[in-house]
Amino acid sequence: MDARTVICLLWELYVTNVAERAEQREKRRFGHLCVEAACVSRAVTYPHTASWASWWDRMWRRANGRFFRMDLAAWDDGVDVVRLGSDAREEYSSAPGTLAVIASDPIPAGHVIARIPCKVLLCARHSALSHHPAFQNVQASLTPVLSLTFCVLYETELGDASKFASYLALFPDVHLPLAWDPLSDEATWLRGTEASRILRRQEHAWTSGYKYIGTSYSELRHVWHTIGERIMLEALGARVSWAAFMRAFSSVSSRAFVVDLYHGLSMVPFADLLNHGAPNNAQIESDVDAYSAEMGGTVDVRAIDSIDPGEEVLNSYGELGNAELLCQYGFVLDTKSGWERCSWDVRVPEECTQLCACLECDAPLVHHVTEPQQPADAQRASGDDGLPPAYVDAAGGVYDFAPVSHTNRHDRQCPIFIDASGRASWVLWRLALGLCSEHVYGYEAASADTSLLPSHAREACQRITRLCHARLSTMYIQRCKDALPSTSSSSTLHWAVQHAWQEWHLLRACLERYAT
Repeated sequence: MDARTVICLLWELYVTNVAERAEQREKRRFGHLCVEAACVSRAVTYPHTASWASWWDRMWRRANGRFFRMDLAAWDDGVDVVRLGSDAREEYSSAPGTLAVIASDPIPAGHVIARIPCKVLLCARHSALSHHPAFQNVQASLTPVLSLTFCVLYETELGDASKFASYLALFPDVHLPLAWDPLSDEATWLRGTEASRILRRQEHAWTSGYKYIGTSYSELRHVWHTIGERIMLEALGARVSWAAFMRAFSSVSSRAFVVDLYHGLSMVPFADLLNHGAPNNAQIESDVDAYSAEMGGTVDVRAIDSIDPGEEVLNSYGELGNAELLCQYGFVLDTKSGWERCSWDVRVPEECTQLCACLECDAPLVHHVTEPQQPADAQRASGDDGLPPAYVDAAGGVYDFAPVSHTNRHDRQCPIFIDASGRASWVLWRLALGLCSEHVYGYEAASADTSLLPSHAREACQRITRLCHARLSTMYIQRCKDALPSTSSSSTLHWAVQHAWQEWHLLRACLERYAT
């Protein structure tokens, strides 16, 4: 054996020894991190290592097919992730069969429940797809949702070669209404509801060239066949199915949220396990800039209220009614939120026609008065139910209406609506009353206007009730409310029936309110 061979062997042994020692140090450091998390912060702390995927494998396990939980004490010390049983509706806001984060110990307000390093986020910046020219050439023209959808699809198709493989394997199947079979029971029970109108508005916006909330089915088909198939073929060297693309889109729609300006729309491990609640007792925080992100920034899950043992940890997905929750996330709450809307979008011909027929006006007039103007102080009063504001006519009659939110995205686009309490929005009430009094174009002091008589208010109420009857006549549940189907075998059918039933009660509440 010559000297050169001996030197090579010795060098190989040295490198191997160094690698083994480095691995041992990493294991010891990882153990210290877990002990520190368990003893000090009672938080789930993700280690800042390049091998986080294998760490994720060790952290998660399936127990009897019923629930997921962390294997380490850092997790068990504060919260558990459980799959809710059939009795969940009696105790939790989340539906049976879903994963939920449950407090196992008292959690004080302000406590950081989980701290996730930004380097483990699945976003366009971190996906391997971002390095492919085929994606780089079109990324600027894509919406954040579609951009992240392609990244999730690419990482999924990589399989075990993806550093996100373990995380992606945990994604449940989500069935969004835009992909439901039009002839299915679910789609049938959704007819005439706000959710079905949202889907039609998305289609109309796409074909007409204006912006609306969400992504239409037609837009998805167009983007996939003109851009997506080619990107996947060039990046993977193989064709990817439309069904796989829709699964990726559904996952992004239901799980992703904007972390910060640097990462944008992202999939965040653990944080995406928190279900939506109104009100919520936790929130996702990120104060990350480009520098801190590269140096090890984090996304924190922080309790904003005290959480008792056995209580679900809930995040807020935003100011959303059940129709938007169903369209974007694939579920509805068992109770109505403060953001329920039964609305009319005057940009959609069939909705504009119904509105004009019931209010007895023409389309140009409706388009003119749909700006979300708020009532003057002289027009504000509190009704007996404590739901201000209200219009008080010259005879002292109180007529409730709902204020239009300037922060809610739905209200900005569709200010003509009925809210969860059955109240007409200020814009709808203003329009109906103005048409009856021939003072449509803004009356800042209506309470002092002698032309606004009690008879005008009564006629305005009658027009609003006609609008509610017209809306009810388009709903499938109006004809079949006495024969509700069993929804125990299908969560999607349950959501559809639940949404239709809630909206039916909302419109009935409006009829009762304005009939008196």
